[in-house]
Amino acid sequence: MFFKVERRRLAGWTAGGLAGGLLALALWIRLGPIPTITPDTSPVIVDRNGVVLYEPLTPSGTRNEWLDVVPESIAAATIAAEDRRFEHHPGIDPIAIARAVAHDIRHLRAVEGGSTITQQVAKMLLGNPPRTIASKMREAVIALRLEHRYTKRQILALYVNLAPYGEQTIGVARASRRYFGCAPEELTIAQSAWLASLPQRPSTPRRALARQRVVLARMHALGLIDDASWREARAERLSLDRGIQPTLAPHFVEQVRSRSGAQPNHLVKTTLDAVLQQNVRGIIAAERANLLRHGAHSVAVVVLDNETGGWLAWEGSGDYFGTEFGGAIDGVTTLRQPGSTLKPFTYALAFEEGITPATVLADVPSHFPTAEEGVVYTPRNYDGGYRGPLRARAALAGSENVPAVALLEKVGPPALLRLLRGTGFRDLTHTADYYGLGLTLGDAEVTLEQLVSAYATFARGGTAVSTTMLLRPPTPDSRPPRIVSPRTAFWITDILSDSHAREFIFGRGGNLDFPFPVAVKTGTSQAYHDNWTIGYTRAVTVGVWVGNFDRQALRSSSGVTGAGPIFHSVMLAAMRRAGDNGEREIVDRPDDLEQQPICALSGLRPSTSCPAIESEWLPREAPVEFCAWHHAGRIDWPEEYRDWASARERRTLASAPRALAGRETRFRITSPSNDTTYLVDPTLHREFQAIHLRATSDAIWSVDGKPAASEWPLRTGKHSIVATNRRGERDAIAITVR
Repeated sequence: MFFKVERRRLAGWTAGGLAGGLLALALWIRLGPIPTITPDTSPVIVDRNGVVLYEPLTPSGTRNEWLDVVPESIAAATIAAEDRRFEHHPGIDPIAIARAVAHDIRHLRAVEGGSTITQQVAKMLLGNPPRTIASKMREAVIALRLEHRYTKRQILALYVNLAPYGEQTIGVARASRRYFGCAPEELTIAQSAWLASLPQRPSTPRRALARQRVVLARMHALGLIDDASWREARAERLSLDRGIQPTLAPHFVEQVRSRSGAQPNHLVKTTLDAVLQQNVRGIIAAERANLLRHGAHSVAVVVLDNETGGWLAWEGSGDYFGTEFGGAIDGVTTLRQPGSTLKPFTYALAFEEGITPATVLADVPSHFPTAEEGVVYTPRNYDGGYRGPLRARAALAGSENVPAVALLEKVGPPALLRLLRGTGFRDLTHTADYYGLGLTLGDAEVTLEQLVSAYATFARGGTAVSTTMLLRPPTPDSRPPRIVSPRTAFWITDILSDSHAREFIFGRGGNLDFPFPVAVKTGTSQAYHDNWTIGYTRAVTVGVWVGNFDRQALRSSSGVTGAGPIFHSVMLAAMRRAGDNGEREIVDRPDDLEQQPICALSGLRPSTSCPAIESEWLPREAPVEFCAWHHAGRIDWPEEYRDWASARERRTLASAPRALAGRETRFRITSPSNDTTYLVDPTLHREFQAIHLRATSDAIWSVDGKPAASEWPLRTGKHSIVATNRRGERDAIAITVR
């Protein structure tokens, strides 16, 4: 009896232990740990409207995007493709397993898997281990734990986020954008079925149409779609439209990645307008033949939104993948000599210090001292001529060199250097003496990015612009610094948009004229290595550089003929994208300016003797000074213009010879002076760099013992100049050219 009781007790303990063990096992299976689930979205760079510009790969070599809510069409297609009893099993489907085993035995190899969606999620969380019995058991355990912790919809979301969809794409959200160029919630039933077929064979997405038909049939058979939806889905012709390719703005993308420090799981929304960027590329392609005729192989173009400071277009070379001419180099950020595009800043500085567009500047042969003892700087105009007194409006609009240098000598290179640095030219790191007076002619190096940002200061009425590549909400509390006064910004803009004022140099009806106001400036660097066109409206600032990264000189190309045509087309395209018809003035006119009549020659208030009168925007408070140059049919030239006027008169007399009165009795050379040193101007062709040889009467000239014309082209070295008149009188001087 005792032994029977003990046996019963032992059996009870055994049964209890077994039950407890089974319970513990069940609890371990259901409540044990599961692998960490980390929502993963690889960084993606998009334009201002969400168009993908670049999709970098994650360290694992894929592109991911996490989807929180699974659209109904994707859910139905995935269940039909992967697990028709998904809503009813606890994570493991015995029926599917039995069917898979039977098929495998019949074919004597593994031909079908019985894994549920939950098991596939478990497998992906475990890192897709090799297919062994142990790994399958572990997947089953993790699947049961997932079913215990998550709802069916949450598990389905895990699956569509972790599953591979081919071409290095993970997750249905990224796949929908990659293959169909749309968000997942915008997919049609046919598209959803096509995507649902990919995880079975992700390496062959282009051959998924047959599997899509099977998925659609299963969706219909399971009642997930009705008859009409099934027929419509079968009839739909799929088009794998990936939209604008990531190679649209590679230079811009490189700058965004280097400047923004974008981290994984971050959507980088940029300021770029993909449509405008595409327009810019098309414009460059259309102008390619013309550029090649000028020997130009590279083009850089940027468009800036003046209000927000966002870059709307950014093209660095015109051919990023071209290897022969350095296509990967970003011309927007490359240092080059800007030529005359820096002149407006010299005039802006002078306007700040009291001159007006009516102020007359001397466009006459001039020699300016330099920081080096005994060396003078002798600038020349682009065409080699001189126009005497030239109002600031015409001098800037016509981009004359000599008046700009004369103006800089008055305001001082240090002051101009401070202004340029204040507008963002951060690469001007040398001293003012290093740059000298040639700074206004562009003998320093700047970037297109800096030029466009600086010009936008004028477009914004004199306040600086903080440029950005990232689309961010405005910060109304921030106040940009003021660089120049509203009056100066208006004057610069009014001059640069005055087609009449630049007509004497550039003509009319060319690439600088528009059906709406555009302030525009061209520039050509030394030896014709670069040419530029920069301009702005109220809405945008556009900059174009044309040249060669190896600094090979262009052929017969200037800012008007090289960069000008591209600038013209880009400006029109940018204004269309901005929805701006150009009806508003570029810069508001300050209330303290009013149009006043002036003498066309002296720039002063006209007298009754002035033959030509024009108008100019002048300050109301400015003192009135009347013209004293004109007197009853003659001009009383100020001292600085008398030599120029006499030379012009001699040229006139030479064309109609007659006796000259008032000759000097002693024959001598009046220009150049003895022991003068000249510097070759690097911004002009050599044929435009000549010394005007002048004497007190007509002379026969020789230089270094060889006959020479009165316009002698500069040559480096020491030279002896001799003048002989018809009576045999002779004078000689020596000069140095460096």
